[in-house]
Amino acid sequence: SSPSMMNVTATATGGTNNYGVYNEASSPAMTNVTATATDGTYNYGVYNYLSSPSMMNVTATATGGTNSNYGVYNKSSSSPSIRNSSITGATHSIHNSGTSSAQVADTMLDGTVTAGGGLTCVGAYDETFSALNASCS
Repeated sequence: SSPSMMNVTATATGGTNNYGVYNEASSPAMTNVTATATDGTYNYGVYNYLSSPSMMNVTATATGGTNSNYGVYNKSSSSPSIRNSSITGATHSIHNSGTSSAQVADTMLDGTVTAGGGLTCVGAYDETFSALNASCS
């Protein structure tokens, strides 16, 4: 199923694999969600696996990990739409693995991006408020 997430705060800290929100084979509407993963070995603010959520007003943060920190990690043909959000990842703000892709609008990206199967940005900007191009760079 794809339950909606509204006004949710989720935090994971100190583990090996930390997931603020983990979406597997579901595509929820995520609205006003804060997902934070910190101080583990691998940190994922939002992890999408076979999932294409609609993300609106989402703050996804991954920092302090000893290996990797991903604000939003998309795997196995995941394809989220991200609007009016703030995505921070010390390793990558958005990472699209393989054929995964993302559509991003009016969103702050703090960290590099990996395009994978595709990445489209409209009105996106970085942490210094510099405009990003259509490929989010």
